[in-house]
Amino acid sequence: MAEAESMLYIAVDFGTSFSGYCFQFQRSKQIRQPKWGAEHGYNTPKTPTCVLFDENEQFLKFGYEAEMMYASQIRNNEAKKLYLFENFKMELYGKELHRDIMLTAKNGKQMRAMKVFSESLRFMKDDALEMIGKHTSGVKYSASDATWILTVPAIWSAAAKQFMREAATEAGLVTESHPERLIIALEPEAASVWCKQLPSDGFMEGDLTEAEKIEQATGTQYMVVDCGGGTIDITVHEVLEGKRLKELHKVSGNNKGGQTVDKNYKSFLKDIFTEKVFNEFEENNPIEYVTLMNNFSVCKRCEGSTSLQCPNNLQALAEKTKSIEEYFKGKSDAEWDSGRICLSGDKMRSLHDESLRAIEIQISEILEKNNLNMSYIFLVGGFALSPHVRMFIREKFGKKCKVLCPVDAQLAVLKGAVTFGTMPNVVESRVSCFTYGISKGVLFNEFKHRGKSRYVRKDGKVYCDVCFHCLVKKDESVTFNETREYTFSPVERDQTAMQFSFFCTESKTAEFVDEQGMKNIGSLSVEMPNISIGLHRTVRLEVRFGFTEMQATATNVSSGETSSVKLDFMHK
Repeated sequence: MAEAESMLYIAVDFGTSFSGYCFQFQRSKQIRQPKWGAEHGYNTPKTPTCVLFDENEQFLKFGYEAEMMYASQIRNNEAKKLYLFENFKMELYGKELHRDIMLTAKNGKQMRAMKVFSESLRFMKDDALEMIGKHTSGVKYSASDATWILTVPAIWSAAAKQFMREAATEAGLVTESHPERLIIALEPEAASVWCKQLPSDGFMEGDLTEAEKIEQATGTQYMVVDCGGGTIDITVHEVLEGKRLKELHKVSGNNKGGQTVDKNYKSFLKDIFTEKVFNEFEENNPIEYVTLMNNFSVCKRCEGSTSLQCPNNLQALAEKTKSIEEYFKGKSDAEWDSGRICLSGDKMRSLHDESLRAIEIQISEILEKNNLNMSYIFLVGGFALSPHVRMFIREKFGKKCKVLCPVDAQLAVLKGAVTFGTMPNVVESRVSCFTYGISKGVLFNEFKHRGKSRYVRKDGKVYCDVCFHCLVKKDESVTFNETREYTFSPVERDQTAMQFSFFCTESKTAEFVDEQGMKNIGSLSVEMPNISIGLHRTVRLEVRFGFTEMQATATNVSSGETSSVKLDFMHK
């Protein structure tokens, strides 16, 4: 980052359930973030990931404000004209992405996902700059004065990361001419950067015995389990000299975050009150429904049995069929008590089971595959504040290493992201999640290439055009600044551009791009306008895999001209 002497670092954590931002001035150690929802009786470090547009697809509100404005329109039947999107971040997970992919709003109508994401990020940008102005005696900062750090799940594809970068550019966080002003940070890595510098009193339980801070104990190995609303993301690091980090196992995870528990609670309520009653309540009483689910999110942080106030309209709808007590007859794990729905500790735990099993499997797989001498497991993210999560992980893995949770677990990713922005090379090496490579043409060999696609050159030479040239193998460690090189020449004398396709696979021994499990993940085009020396032209492609996004430069060896190549991972 040649001109990264930013006056300001702003991190945006665009979460599945909740979103927020924080910022730090270059000459200050203090990280600041706003509180949200005071006018609606809340006081939270993040606001719901919820965005509202009018009938003409114009942005209206984000977060608590969006929820409340939408709910206020229900009574006069205006809500059906509005586009409300909630928890839409996970729509980018596990799908083939393109720029025109659509999202479905609560009213059943669709909008371009790029607009939904970019307008949400634009809100975050504008709110952050306004908030920063309040801390600088009215001095106005613009987006270009800052380095922006945008967090994404580690298990997201290259296409999903590119989608977020393009949405951030459309939102005005950065310009296309200065892409280096936006850093994509992986959520568990950001949390790792935060946890490693915390003193012992920065954790809820237990203390650090080997050093005042993890980063001061070279050789310490630890795991970060980022328990978010949508995803569970895991990374494993070792502390190197100079407080840098080495990744010991490729980032991994699943989509069984805290929202899995919310879904199970909603299913439980439908089971109690019947699907018909609950669906009618949800559709006609959005404020009460949102309050009910937000209250449940708070209850997830309580140990043992818990009770929630039953919304008046849910109770009224249910009593049209039978008395409220009748619904709870025969239920050993739930009961009705003076307008409150009471759940036993066992029931609360069972609502967590699906997610907890997924976390256990993920951690166990990592420990089984690696000969690790791990000292700590750090639990971060809003879902880590659930005692059921912490107790379960301690019960399963506490004998092997210490299980700790930062006091500010919900903000570990966000605060770590700001720190990551000031030193993006803090992770010195990463482990490749896949085998990556490019397609190339090789002179056709009847024995090796039998049955494979072929290309006949104008001079009659025959090439197999589906051969795979490996650039980096799955599970291979790649350093931050390491580049993988490949030199190629044109196939035809009069060729003025080179089109290359990138592929990834789980296989470590792949030979052809048409093999099963091979995915076409992107492409690049290199201009070669000077055709005067025909086939004797070469282009050197250098690809960096060691950062959070793949980066490439192409050098025309003949002319010495070097240019950055934009890798396009999104399907047209």
